Amino acid sequence: MPAYINTFNFFVSFGIIVLQCLIVLLAVNLVFFRTKNNTILIFFKKYGFLSGFMVAFFSMAISMFYSNIIGFPPCELCWLQRIFLYPQVILFGVDLYKRDRNIMDHSLALASVSSLISLFHIYVENGGASTLSCATGGPNAISCATRYVFEFGYITVPVMSLTASLFIILILVNYKYMIKKS
Repeated sequence: MPAYINTFNFFVSFGIIVLQCLIVLLAVNLVFFRTKNNTILIFFKKYGFLSGFMVAFFSMAISMFYSNIIGFPPCELCWLQRIFLYPQVILFGVDLYKRDRNIMDHSLALASVSSLISLFHIYVENGGASTLSCATGGPNAISCATRYVFEFGYITVPVMSLTASLFIILILVNYKYMIKKS
């Protein structure tokens, strides 16, 4: 395996940890310090759609890099996660172009389904549901239990997908909350 793959995995995983810290920061502020004057909530309201676009775009670009450049074949659950993640780029992109905030419900639904699939994929990857054809590596199936990336002791591809989905969910929930309080 070329050395650039380890470096790429490290930087992507470090970015995921930063995104997870932002998720915790936003969640704590949404739950415990929920006021209309909270500067963190105001910041994520103002820049939420731009950050949602960036997370969705980089998630799509990284998954395409892993499968098309590095050559990690996506399993069935990875494909399902991509189905619900890739349209986010278009939704957030249209929103940034038109300044039309009508994408929230659609994007929230897509991110919620993606996060549920990611949770199930993490379960399969850690030894659960081993009777699935993708988990057992049945005929012509890529095993969903295969870990192509394993950084910092817990970051794998489904953890990356879950992190992106949860961030999108939280920025949309925050936006809805802040609009109601305005």
